[in-house]
This record gives sequence, C-alpha cells and structure tokens, in this order.
Amino acid sequence: MRKVSLAAIAALVLAVASVTLASASGSSSATQTSDKQSTQVIHLVARTVQEASLDLGEPGDSLGDQFIFSEDLFRDGKKVGHDGGVCTLVRLVPRVSATTQCVVTASLPKGQITVQGLPTFTEGPASFLLAITGGTGAYKTAHGQVKVVEVSEVESRLTLFLIL
Repeated sequence: MRKVSLAAIAALVLAVASVTLASASGSSSATQTSDKQSTQVIHLVARTVQEASLDLGEPGDSLGDQFIFSEDLFRDGKKVGHDGGVCTLVRLVPRVSATTQCVVTASLPKGQITVQGLPTFTEGPASFLLAITGGTGAYKTAHGQVKVVEVSEVESRLTLFLIL
C-alpha cells in the first residue's frame, strides 16, 4: 500500500463543505420529514482554489499535521459559493491509513453551513460522510450529512442531505 499523505487526505475533505453550498442556488429535491422539517438533497462539485500543508510534528506525516484549504462550489457549472477548512491528522497507521478531524464552513448567498467529521483515508479513491453541524441565516437550523466522493486531487462530487 502506498503511503497516505496529509495533502491527499485534505484534498478529499475539501469537497465536504462544498456540498452544503448547493442549497443556495439551483434545483434540489425536497421531502417533508415532519410538520416543521424538510430534507433537501443537493448535488455540488467542489474545486480546490488554495491549499497548504503544515508539517507540525516530526518530519513527514505525524499527529498534529494540518491541511488548510479553500474551494469554489459549483452547481450545474455555475459557481454558487465557496468554502474553507482545516483538517488535522489525529490517527496514523503508516502506509495503511490516516484519520483526520476536519472542520469546514461553506459560504452561500443565504448564509453559512458548518461541517465536521473524522474521515479515514486509505489507498485509492475516497468516499466518506461528514456531519452538518449548523449554520447561519437561512441555514440556522441546518443538520444532516454530506457524502463526498473524490473525482481527482482537485475536484470532488458532493451530495448534501440537508435537514432544515
């Protein structure tokens, strides 16, 4: 198995926050979950704009290393927002897997959405779920989850299951 680098891990996580942004524009499917809650399923594409890796512990991948990033978020080819986040390496099995604690905020025209989780990465394309932990503005009651599927090192597909 190849060594899992923090930069590769962070690239996968970047897309996570982007998913939430889709609810700001474009169409989405909605279902009623109770008298006061509805679920929206939103599909987005996240593309990395800026990124940096901080080697904070021992040289090479080690606990505490961080990956910082920002992405533009797209729906149907149109930019609908941006996100930014930090992932910290919290568990490492050299050349096997790496787990990061990621916190991401997506900014949309109607407010912001926060996402976090503990994705574990191994060799090969990644797919994982993160929790929607809150928001502001139109998303002040937001919760749910985001499914992230890595397409390349700079692009991910996001499916947001947003409960408002």
